[in-house]
Amino acid sequence: MSFSGIDPNFTLPPRFYTSTEIFEEELERIFYSRWIYVACEADLPKPGDYITLKIGTRSFFLQRTESGEVHGFYNVCRHRGHELVQGETGNCRRLICPYHNWTYDLNGNLKHARGMDADFPKEDFGLNPIEVAVIGGLIYVCLSSPAPADIEQVRSMLTPYLAPYELPKTKIACQKDIIEACNWKLVIENNRECLHCTSNHPELLVPLYSSGFGKGLDKDNVQPDERRFQEKLQEKEREWENLGLPYELIEFPDNLWFRTVRLPLANQCISHTLKPEHACKKLLGNFKKPEGSGLSLWTHPNSWNHFLSDHIVTFAVFPLSVDKTLVRTKWLVAADAVEGVDYDLENLTHVWTQTNAQDQSLAEGTYRGICSGGYMPGPLADEEYLVKQFLSWYSDQLTETPVH
Repeated sequence: MSFSGIDPNFTLPPRFYTSTEIFEEELERIFYSRWIYVACEADLPKPGDYITLKIGTRSFFLQRTESGEVHGFYNVCRHRGHELVQGETGNCRRLICPYHNWTYDLNGNLKHARGMDADFPKEDFGLNPIEVAVIGGLIYVCLSSPAPADIEQVRSMLTPYLAPYELPKTKIACQKDIIEACNWKLVIENNRECLHCTSNHPELLVPLYSSGFGKGLDKDNVQPDERRFQEKLQEKEREWENLGLPYELIEFPDNLWFRTVRLPLANQCISHTLKPEHACKKLLGNFKKPEGSGLSLWTHPNSWNHFLSDHIVTFAVFPLSVDKTLVRTKWLVAADAVEGVDYDLENLTHVWTQTNAQDQSLAEGTYRGICSGGYMPGPLADEEYLVKQFLSWYSDQLTETPVH
């Protein structure tokens, strides 16, 4: 299959958004072969807790063991191939297949093989594992083995940035899933720039400056209309130094797949809200008072995250088909925060609920246009440089990544 025609200074040719063949290659070369963000430790607060997930055609589950580790396995019994775990979430201390009651422990070891002789080698029929890596409370998986070794470099670089928020000590206050009628890359491309923000995201631009979300942070390139942002950034950098909070931009270093930076909030906001007030009164980690900034983290191919002193918002993108994409948003607060006392759920979720709906409309409208018959690749602006970066990375995956 030819992947020619990609110019990262332009949007992709139409077949890359509409071809089922290319979509299947993307699953093999990217979503099955690379590290993918799928969940967070707050999804699995207790031993035995599990969540089921699906990427493309591959179904798997994550579960917390008795020792507190997070393990992942394909969701299939080793006997006759029946789906092992049912439902999206649950808790169990033994995994029992509903077909013939083969039973596994939380480490995936086969403990009971109904119908087999006493000398049956149960040790050879444990569950089929997947690679799992937990970084600062965020859970990444790789569905191929061996998984890329770059995860350890990512872990070492990201851990200091995420540590102040103590994500393992949070809980999920809300989860909202949206199925968008578009190709998954349009969701990511839209997220990787903020040129569209001024005309589309009135709520988001109350707490956020658009600078830093695709415009870049090169201090020598700040335009006059961004001077206020630059002055605020310099003021906050001194504060972050005193608080010991990492803030320097790390942007896809050494061809790695993440970008992170700490950014000041706008309009005296101290959280992602429409007024300069808490979203949650219980602060995270060791924060003693609301800190007017947010740590942002983007990872290829499918996530972006925002860490505030009082809550965290995580986003994961899962391709369902060439023209349908699941966008999953979670709002995390301190584990002991009480809804209605420490936070109001509508206030906590309002900014990103509105922004997600606006972005859904933009991505779906773009997909309809691409499918209209008159679409040709369009030029990307300088402020869309992170879209260019994503498309360059995407091209590399299709041309260089071996299929497992």
